[in-house]
Amino acid sequence: MKDLPVRFVPPTAEVLTAQHYINQGGCDMALFKVSQGTVESGVQVGNYFFPSWPVKDSAPTTRMCIFAFPYDVGPKTPARVVARDDAGNQTLVNFNYKVFPKKFKSDKIKVTDEFMERVVPSIMSQTPELQDQGSLLKNFLLVNGPLRRMDAQQLVTFAQKTSSHLTWTQPFVRLGNSKVEASFADYRTYLYHGQAIDHQTHLGFDLAVVQHTPVVAANDGRVIYVGFFGIYGNVVVIDHGCGLQSFYAHLSSFDVKEGEEVKQGQVIAHSGQTGLAGGDHLHFTMLLDGIPVNPVEWWDPHWIHDRIEAKLQPYLQ
Repeated sequence: MKDLPVRFVPPTAEVLTAQHYINQGGCDMALFKVSQGTVESGVQVGNYFFPSWPVKDSAPTTRMCIFAFPYDVGPKTPARVVARDDAGNQTLVNFNYKVFPKKFKSDKIKVTDEFMERVVPSIMSQTPELQDQGSLLKNFLLVNGPLRRMDAQQLVTFAQKTSSHLTWTQPFVRLGNSKVEASFADYRTYLYHGQAIDHQTHLGFDLAVVQHTPVVAANDGRVIYVGFFGIYGNVVVIDHGCGLQSFYAHLSSFDVKEGEEVKQGQVIAHSGQTGLAGGDHLHFTMLLDGIPVNPVEWWDPHWIHDRIEAKLQPYLQ
């Protein structure tokens, strides 16, 4: 017989940070203090839940939570701090925030038989769960739609491998001397013989230099995945703690292995055109609990200071 906790009072959560400014598709950080017996807490944004982490081991009830307003969540979507205790009680707490709507770009991608013949059979051969649809075009649509959604679900599982502490102390770095060929949350219309055949959203930055450019770690962390990954081809994923991870795709070769600790600027791979890539480039994005978020913020030292460092510092003394 198992004894279950009985609590007649729901948990409490006191928000410690006063201002929260969030760009649609971007992130911010909230800090709050929860009562004893709280076993799960975080920020709920629509259907998305972003868990919190202890600011330091010696004060486990003081929590930090990096949260996002994903690109597909409207700016009027409610966001609340959630606290749940070991008896199943739940408390919702409002906090002050302002969301800045963002209009994402639209783009048109011309799909040719030559392109499909180059990319589709390779992806299908390495994704045995896909059933051949009987034509190159149907197989492309299978890869570009259902497989893309399967990949997105798999990204969420990577968050389970995150560290309970932030492993970095400086802003993230972008691939040097790179040209931006596509941006975060570009809405793409795919055209075949002039007709629209599909619509998808591009959730990262396409950065190009020259063929087989050395790709470096955007920040300190631990490699949690190296290998083929659906539409993204060859991929490296680095965990930076508390649900934050960097994602590098379309690679031609790897220079690291799973479980390896890496430093910012260390060469981890070389760019390529594996997966659903039209040419040699790096597809880069940031993941928060498996949800793609705009990398631009994480490249910005001022944003890092205002949203992360300045909020944490009073509680790290």
